[in-house]
Amino acid sequence: MPYEKVPARVRAWVDRSLGSSVVSASTQQGGFSPGVAARLVAASGRRAFVKAVGTELNPDTPTLFRNEIAAMQGLAAHSLPHTPFLYDVYDDGDWVALLLEDVDGYLPPHPWHPADAARVLDALAELTDSLQPSPWADAPLAAVRSEAFLSRWDLVIADGLAVPAWVAGREQELAELARTGLDALAKGTSLAHWDLRADNIILTEERVVFIDWAHAARAASWADSVILHAEMRASVELPELPDDEGITGFLAGIAGGQWWGSSRPAPPGLPTLREWQRKAALVHLDWLRERLT
Repeated sequence: MPYEKVPARVRAWVDRSLGSSVVSASTQQGGFSPGVAARLVAASGRRAFVKAVGTELNPDTPTLFRNEIAAMQGLAAHSLPHTPFLYDVYDDGDWVALLLEDVDGYLPPHPWHPADAARVLDALAELTDSLQPSPWADAPLAAVRSEAFLSRWDLVIADGLAVPAWVAGREQELAELARTGLDALAKGTSLAHWDLRADNIILTEERVVFIDWAHAARAASWADSVILHAEMRASVELPELPDDEGITGFLAGIAGGQWWGSSRPAPPGLPTLREWQRKAALVHLDWLRERLT
């Protein structure tokens, strides 16, 4: 949605927060969520990034934005170079918005370049150290909030979904393995981004900035590394992650969640989600097969 179509009350809040009226708004395309994502320039020359959504665009996205607000407020106390600065937030019960630092950089191209991947993995290691223990004391527990998603092998079995040849006959084994992964996640005390992809990362000459913290949750310290390795796997050579049953179980849980999800009708306003889920499921299944061999 173009910034100009945001309700006037939200745009008035932006002007107040910036201290002068917005004179330029550049809409940023991509991602799954409906709503506004725009780089702003105010009459004073001040720059910012705004993301905003209302319930009429998608009933669930405002809740995700509220989760991101809580996460960003927890991160703000640490002034971390790998997260954007939060200027202000807005919530009138219908529309929810965040006003953030406008990071002048680029999204890592996909397929990943080795140099970009190395920078991002190093930055993630630094960030993970900083987020242990979680700076957001009331962060939801990933293993609880995502239990249904990570337990969907049961639904794959119940629905009789077709699966890749190597999985056929092993669905119950993978369901048990996914439960092992959930148990390991539940013991974690780190704050995980939980949604790391190339389009949630901005690279500048000096910084690697992880954006869009709407899914942040408390989890095992390796959770984000697993998620990011899956994102990079098809592009670059990666260091092996530990031979840990919790990690393997987490992979199984993600694979089952994405595979079952890809079989469902697309939710309102998110037409690209199901094809993305199918591709993601295949990546995780391929990786899982290697770890089980």
